[in-house]
Amino acid sequence: MQDGTTVRDVMHRAFLGVSESDTLGDAAELMLAEGADCLVVVRGGEPVGCLSPRDALGAILDGADPGETTVDEVMAPPAPTVPADSRIAAAEERLVAEGSSRLVVTRDGEAVGILTERDVLAAGTTHPSAGAEHAVRGSAADVGAAEEAAVDAESADAPTAEATQSICEVCGTLTAELSPSNGQMLCPDCQEV
Repeated sequence: MQDGTTVRDVMHRAFLGVSESDTLGDAAELMLAEGADCLVVVRGGEPVGCLSPRDALGAILDGADPGETTVDEVMAPPAPTVPADSRIAAAEERLVAEGSSRLVVTRDGEAVGILTERDVLAAGTTHPSAGAEHAVRGSAADVGAAEEAAVDAESADAPTAEATQSICEVCGTLTAELSPSNGQMLCPDCQEV
């Protein structure tokens, strides 16, 4: 990875947004039509919330009328934000610190894109480990090989060091909270399924 790579260089400029006054039914239809796992709720251009399929389904199961309930009644707090001109390494640190799978990219307080943990991995973010650098690029097999190499490099100098994050073997989410289940390491969301 080049040291000068910024969030703007790798973010998704197209993202799905809804307003607080949109109905839950319209938002759910949009998520289904686009195969989205999150809608950014905006007021003007400012991100004020996030709506996931889980939020929508939970509200409907709790008795919310999809045609009458508005997004602001069921949305979650907004995803963490990151300025578009931030370095990728800073965004990676923010993802881990927030325990989030995505960041809303902002410029002058307005949402201009989305950055996911997969975007960060694909950008080849690296952290030197025990003097050795490793890059994560390309396919899931490459990610696994890079993680294995990093663990080997870390264990050479610090055999008791624990990984602070890893990737869910089902959904591919970068998280610090993996737990074993049926022979796989799963994130909290996949454990609930």
